[in-house]
Amino acid sequence: MPDGIPSADAARSQRDSRANLLYAGEHAPLTWREAWRVLVKSWPFVSRHRRLVAIKCALVFISLTFFLMTPWPLKIVIDNVIDGHPLTGVPAAILTPIAGSSRIAMLVAVTLFLALAAILIGMVAGDAQALGTDVASGGLDQASLTANDANDGGSLWNGLFGYLEARVTIDLTQRMNQSVRTAIYERFLRSPLALYADQKIGDAVFRVMYDSASIAPLFYRGLLAPIMSVAMFVMAMAVLSAQFSNQPVIVVVAVLFLPVIAIGSSLFARLLRTQSQSMRESGSNVMAAFEERVAQVQLIKAFGQESRETAAVDAASRESYRASLRMLAIVLILAIVLAPLTSALIGYSLYYLMMQVIAGRMTLGDVVLLASYASMLANPMAIIGGTWASVQASVAGLRRVHSVLDNLPEPVGDASRGGLGGRVSHLEFNGVAIGYGSTTVLSGVTMSMRAGQMVALAGPSGCGKTTLICSIPRFLEPSAGTIAFDGVDSRAVAPDSIRARVGFVFQNESLFSISIEDNIRYGSAGAAKADVREAAAMAGAAEFIDRLPDGYSTMLGRRGARLSVGQKQRIAIARALLRRPEIIVLDEPAAPLDPASESDLIKTLTALARDRIIIIVAHRPNTLAACDRVFFIHGGSIAASGTHAHLLATNPDYRAYLSQTAAEISA
Repeated sequence: MPDGIPSADAARSQRDSRANLLYAGEHAPLTWREAWRVLVKSWPFVSRHRRLVAIKCALVFISLTFFLMTPWPLKIVIDNVIDGHPLTGVPAAILTPIAGSSRIAMLVAVTLFLALAAILIGMVAGDAQALGTDVASGGLDQASLTANDANDGGSLWNGLFGYLEARVTIDLTQRMNQSVRTAIYERFLRSPLALYADQKIGDAVFRVMYDSASIAPLFYRGLLAPIMSVAMFVMAMAVLSAQFSNQPVIVVVAVLFLPVIAIGSSLFARLLRTQSQSMRESGSNVMAAFEERVAQVQLIKAFGQESRETAAVDAASRESYRASLRMLAIVLILAIVLAPLTSALIGYSLYYLMMQVIAGRMTLGDVVLLASYASMLANPMAIIGGTWASVQASVAGLRRVHSVLDNLPEPVGDASRGGLGGRVSHLEFNGVAIGYGSTTVLSGVTMSMRAGQMVALAGPSGCGKTTLICSIPRFLEPSAGTIAFDGVDSRAVAPDSIRARVGFVFQNESLFSISIEDNIRYGSAGAAKADVREAAAMAGAAEFIDRLPDGYSTMLGRRGARLSVGQKQRIAIARALLRRPEIIVLDEPAAPLDPASESDLIKTLTALARDRIIIIVAHRPNTLAACDRVFFIHGGSIAASGTHAHLLATNPDYRAYLSQTAAEISA
């Protein structure tokens, strides 16, 4: 059990409180008011790209004019060129000055218009073409669907203007996705370490990679597409009303399609939203299961549990697939419900139009015009009626995004608070209480240390040593008391300013799969090669690095697997030293080392302590004896302090602790 983490009921309480912090609102029914609030909160991610949004909207609405014109050439060819009817209305006002009454001239004018339209917008009196920027994943799971959402847009253009809009659409889509992805990723990185005690890393990755992609479908399907469709519907209905003012039935039937689709889609909105939430949770579970097992692959192999863990991931994957199939079933049922109603309206419309043609009240060109407009209006009506249903998946994803943005602390930048001035030479704890959530691990902690000292924190496992050192760089915040740097309260200083002065070496040190030099330089990107080598020499790592075939350019495996534990520890110390910190904190640095390596490490730290504060979490007598002062943590506070020899002579609890530790080491 990690040091400082409470056990049993206390740990369960902490876990539940952290889980509720992030997940409590995600399983509650999502009403339309809550959905609207999610949409409003998501708008800033769109509005920050207002220039691209304006260009996109302008291209969309300009395109409507062209598409309202595209059905007319075929009507003119049928009625006025082939059947010889005289031009009337708007076509007469446009074509008569150009072609007069000549059918050949009319045909040439119409052909030139269609050719120009084909070049500019890629349309020749057909349906609006969709711009497809999808990826060919072909999957039904949430990850595959999101891959398409993250690259999707819509366009009526398909020619030269189409190229321009494709560029704008892809640029806008990716920028919106990146805005959300960066915001949620930064919030996770800036969150207190306590969150990660119970947070599934796979779930966090899923929120960053897949839930963040909900913003683009929200904009296109929830805002731009409905507005465009309403405009197109109104403009088309105005044209139909003007052209067929003596046929009100046509307008009435066209309008009836809208409520049929809207009512049907609204009835299924909650089912779609709930199932989308289930799909995302199932997809998150798959990623979390896979991530955890890859991280523990050594343990799995050691106990021969490959088949068992493969089955576990397979079960999670199958559940994700079943959730996707349930979503598909809901969509199919929605189509089955709407199909009879829309088919009845279409059937009646065709019957009515044919009867009007037979009776001589309409021409064949009128029927073709109406059919073209009906085809043109089918998609806008479906979009308008199905808007609420179509945004349910996006709302479910964005609610998971806002669970993070609303509940995790806002990142605190250096600009919001002052920084530490001068070189830190004194660190003081005054009545500090610290813990996790409502559970206090340590209270009444008072201790002081100064530059030139090497101090140790000792105590039984689980007493709070790691918790205490995590409060120094403000990974954890005290619930009472103050931590002061040269008399300045840490809460009055930006966390980044403190962390720039503190070099941290963790107990389980991890390295990246990059070169040794880049691992040492991590956190000090501008450091020169000479500085890297100096830090390595100070940490006692230069000797073994120079013996490697590629030296500092040696590429490390996953988590530094190519190095021994002691070598990784020294690289970690070099990384901390490269920042030239005034305070160096080491969490049980000698725990994985043999006696000879421990002795070398103590010599290195003693040399470093000449002008720095060195704080070591330790339990080995040799390390404790080398320190200038030992703070013994027992019973939830600092029980005693002094040199190792003094505590041995005066404190029975300290002696008992060392005896137990020695027994555990020898065992």
